[in-house]
Amino acid sequence: MVEYTVVNLVAFLVGIGFLTNGYRMVRRGREDMAIFITSLLVGAGLIFVSLFPDFFQVIATLLGLELKARAILVIANLTLFVLVIYLLNRIASLYEQVSRLNEAVTLLKADLEDRDD
Repeated sequence: MVEYTVVNLVAFLVGIGFLTNGYRMVRRGREDMAIFITSLLVGAGLIFVSLFPDFFQVIATLLGLELKARAILVIANLTLFVLVIYLLNRIASLYEQVSRLNEAVTLLKADLEDRDD
C-alpha cells in the first residue's frame, strides 16, 4: 500500500502550477513551445511522482543505489542541470537579440539626426 504524505500533495499542486503556468504563457503568445514543453515535462513529472512515490525505488534499483532518496537526488540534479543549461542558452540568445536591437536603434537614431540637420 502506498503511503501519501503532505509532500505528495505539495508536489502534485506544484506540478499543476507548472502545467497551468506553461499553458497560460503559450496561450498569451508570450513564449514559444519550448517553454511549454519544459513546463509540461516538469509538471507531469511532479504529478507522476506525487501519485506514484514508490517509482523512485525502481529507479534506485536500476541505478544500483541503496536508497530511494539517492535516486531522487540524482534525478532532481539531472533535471536541474538540464533546466540550467536550457536557461543559459536562452539568456545568451536573448542577449544577442538585445545587442542587435541596440545596434538597429543606434543606426536609426543616427539616421534621424542626420535628416534633421
